[in-house]
Amino acid sequence: MKCVSPNWDDCTLEIVMKGLFKQRVVFLRWVGLCLSAVVLAIALASILDSSDIQLLPVGDFALSVDPLAALNSDEPDFAVQERYGRRWLHYATVARSDDTFRQMFVDANAIERIDAGQPLPDETLILMESWYSPEAPSIIFIKQKLNGIWEYGSFNPAQPDYQVSNRDSCHRCHAPFPEIDFTLTNPLLEAALQRQAVQTAYCDRPGRSPCTPEAYHPSAEASS
Repeated sequence: MKCVSPNWDDCTLEIVMKGLFKQRVVFLRWVGLCLSAVVLAIALASILDSSDIQLLPVGDFALSVDPLAALNSDEPDFAVQERYGRRWLHYATVARSDDTFRQMFVDANAIERIDAGQPLPDETLILMESWYSPEAPSIIFIKQKLNGIWEYGSFNPAQPDYQVSNRDSCHRCHAPFPEIDFTLTNPLLEAALQRQAVQTAYCDRPGRSPCTPEAYHPSAEASS
């Protein structure tokens, strides 16, 4: 830093003052940047809070925050829809005592081959969305009948994987119900196809504990 005064003391003071001024300018610039960032953050938060559209990407489709609203308003009643890279028919919603939901789907390719009162046809694929919170579905569970035997699988909603295998842990839960083809929601599926409407049921047990088959019998007026 160059001094223009011929007096040494004045020169020293001038150098000190210029240095302080430069530091002050740098400090004020940083303060200005910080304030701008805070204002921008507040503005973005205000925009998000005021928006009444809350969509979450899940796999290859978007769901609103309310799972029931997503299935009963965004899609036509009882209509085949694209989901996780395949075509599905939503046939039932099962609510549980812990405020969780199960959304049940059957592969659209199996619909015409299903006969009431008969075991589900070979290659039938059933999908269950498990909703443990209103934000998005958790793990997706699937089961498929291959050569007369049900095999099971699961995947993350964002990464569909339709590989199934003979899982003993899954089979143990379904094994006590051979009269409904080891599928607790089979009565709901048959009723949905007959009434052409999504069925509803209530299970008074939390988590993944299976209820009695009676809990999955649709009421006379049950529909979406």
